[in-house]
Amino acid sequence: MLKKMQDLLKQFYRIQSMNWIATKANGYGGAGQTLEILLKKAIDRDILPDYHGIEIKTKQLNSEPYIGLFSMALDNKPLRMKYIYDNFGWPSRNNPQYKVFYARINSHICRSTRKYSFQLYVNYEKEAVELKIYHNLTGELVNEELSWSFKHLELRLKSKLSYLAYVTVDRYYECESKTPYYKYQDIRFFQLRSFEQFLKLIEDGYVYVNIKLSYFKKGPREGGIDDKGTTFEIHQANLKKLFHEIDVQMDFS
Repeated sequence: MLKKMQDLLKQFYRIQSMNWIATKANGYGGAGQTLEILLKKAIDRDILPDYHGIEIKTKQLNSEPYIGLFSMALDNKPLRMKYIYDNFGWPSRNNPQYKVFYARINSHICRSTRKYSFQLYVNYEKEAVELKIYHNLTGELVNEELSWSFKHLELRLKSKLSYLAYVTVDRYYECESKTPYYKYQDIRFFQLRSFEQFLKLIEDGYVYVNIKLSYFKKGPREGGIDDKGTTFEIHQANLKKLFHEIDVQMDFS
């Protein structure tokens, strides 16, 4: 693996020497997709790592501090996201006839001005991470049947994030064309500590689940649920709690 990291480091230095680079992809995630294209690999659509067993995470400077680890839907529960949307969503500010649901949830009960609160709970007896939902007024546990199994979480974590390359990138917009330009600043390499540590970080409130549910604003599916993903995240300041950092140097032999 060290040899593969050294090869990626060499490719990164090549790309870094190109200075400011016009985007090669449109929309959100352009920096990461542009880097993938420059590395001459297909755009990431798989649960497997990006580059020869190494997952690449691209983080724009001055962006929100959370790092998406991996996306994973609730276990084998048909229409579970529709259930959350229908029962716990709230009217959109832009179009109140439709609902939205946005929540970044950890092990601390997330109380809000809305009707319900949410919490992640690591249930070792059932071998699952549960999404608990409480009624704010009564404190009643409304639902505890939503969960991710240890088995599926461990498979996804280890297959996707055993090794990580963390890339920071700067961005500016060209005034006339509004084209984004990226400058890849730094790359650091990490190795996953363990699945047990991942669970411990969920327990301690360091790992979050970010759920984003909206509605289609136009087209044939207008008004229908737009599931924008369910992602396990960690604050960038806590990255070393989940990973060991690896000192990778260029091989000039």
